[in-house]
Amino acid sequence: MKKTLAVLVLVPFLMGCASCVSWMTSRGQSWEEMQAVGGLRVDDPATQPDGRIFLPVLCNVSGLETITVKPTMMNSALVVRKIDGRVRGGKIQIQVVTGLIDHRHTTRPKGVALGRLKKGVYPVEYRNPDGRTVAVRNVEIK
Repeated sequence: MKKTLAVLVLVPFLMGCASCVSWMTSRGQSWEEMQAVGGLRVDDPATQPDGRIFLPVLCNVSGLETITVKPTMMNSALVVRKIDGRVRGGKIQIQVVTGLIDHRHTTRPKGVALGRLKKGVYPVEYRNPDGRTVAVRNVEIK
């Protein structure tokens, strides 16, 4: 009875809120999954007028575009909810977080804001959901 009541209350709410469904189904993609949809490229960072660093990240989780490798898989229902970016131990770690399609997100993100970073060279790694990392490239913060 409680389960039926919960379904009767939650289903209409969730159907009316595509962003809620996307949020509830969000998950980090593995490096292998990103390669299957065409790869991922990190471009040179840009310093914004307020001193914060923006790291351009190019990918397309739909699988309709070759970024660094030819796609072998297509996704018609996924969008990028965000690029998770953080600095750990002098390295920039990124991860693509996807969810079910909604009207607020796209399959092609622009990148990630990293905040203020000291000048220098930073290795960029892709962080898998299981914690493994893959070296992507080095970037210089000027």
